[in-house]
Parts: sequence; C-alpha cells; structure tokens
Amino acid sequence: MIVSAWHDGHGSYGLRVAGDGVGLWFRPEWRWVTVHLPGEKAPASIMLTPSFWESSPELRSPRLKVFFEREGLIPWPKNRPPQFELEPIGGGGFRLRSLGSQKQVEASDQNPVNETFAELDVPEEDGIE
Repeated sequence: MIVSAWHDGHGSYGLRVAGDGVGLWFRPEWRWVTVHLPGEKAPASIMLTPSFWESSPELRSPRLKVFFEREGLIPWPKNRPPQFELEPIGGGGFRLRSLGSQKQVEASDQNPVNETFAELDVPEEDGIE
C-alpha cells in the first residue's frame, strides 16, 4: 500500500495510510504494529490509537521522525509529503520502502514538458500535414 509522510505541525511525525488501507491491511484487534524501516536493524513498534480507526489514520512514532531526518526528508514541500510503500509482512508487521528520493521528485517537477521530450533525442518530423 502507498503511504505518505505526515507531520502535525507541532513535532509529531508519522505515516498516513490513505483510502481503504486501514480497513484492508490493519485488524481492529491489533493494539500495536511493527514497521521495519530501511537501514535499521530493529523494527519500530507503533501503537494504533483509537483515532487511527476513526479519523486520523496515521502511524505515529518518534522513530519515524528520526528516519525522515536521516533520509533528509524534513522539511518537505508544503502539501507534498514523501511517499512510501508499506508492505504487509504478516502478524501486524510491515516493511517500509522508499518510492524515490525527495530530491528526485523536486528535480523532475522543475523540468517543463518540452524539455523532457527534448531529452529523448527524438528527431523532428518535417512535412507533416
């Protein structure tokens, strides 16, 4: 499932589970889940709060803030949080994988469409009617 980085504006960080992800991949009897973060040996244990099920589907943990900082993702552009794949691995465990670096996303957004096509080195066609 695709998740995005989340920040409440007051120091808490986490991962926001979008759409039907909560109902599809999380069980109501779970009080905690574990998330295996890239580059870390021990998984992060994250409590599922009542608000996770109701209105705020975020996995919140100080370990996620440390991970985001280590990866150079904080701060991210307004309304454009980094996205990740959160892979279920069974028993309330998940593995987090990057979908690409924030710097790559920013660089690709700065290229106008005509420059992107120019990079393909496609010859211009003359005489098209």
